[in-house]
Amino acid sequence: MRAPLCLLLLLAHAVDMLALNRRKKQVGSGLGGNCTGCIICSEENGCSTCQQRLFLFIRREGIRQYGKCVHDCPPGYFGIRGQEVNRCKKCGATCESCFSQDFCIRCKRRFYLYKGKCLPTCPPGTSAHQSTRECQERSSQKKGRKDRRPRKDRRPGRRLDARPRPPTRQP
Repeated sequence: MRAPLCLLLLLAHAVDMLALNRRKKQVGSGLGGNCTGCIICSEENGCSTCQQRLFLFIRREGIRQYGKCVHDCPPGYFGIRGQEVNRCKKCGATCESCFSQDFCIRCKRRFYLYKGKCLPTCPPGTSAHQSTRECQERSSQKKGRKDRRPRKDRRPGRRLDARPRPPTRQP
């Protein structure tokens, strides 16, 4: 009678240890750190589900892909928060670094940044700044009026922004 009971207890303990080992593999930092921050992780593909505040970054090598949970997406990617999964998504083809799919922060070589877009040449009225690879508006258009002709109502000693005073009444 004792032998079957001991065998049953031994079997129950083995099942508990197996379940504990699986949970550690899902949430632990094993597999060379690939499962840090994971809720679900596999040896073949790394993370497939991350903890709530982390982003799932999927790195592709040929036909294989590996998931990793990260606090910030790497350069060339931006984070998208979703109801079920937060993901890292690749920037546009001309962007080196971006804030979203439609707003670049830094462009790849041979492109210039202008208002969040990467362009092959700077638009009219701007000039390329080579060190920052950005299009900057020309200084003559930034300040003052575009029309430099003198105004007709300009009188000597009168400021252009001065408002006319209402006439004063004399008793």
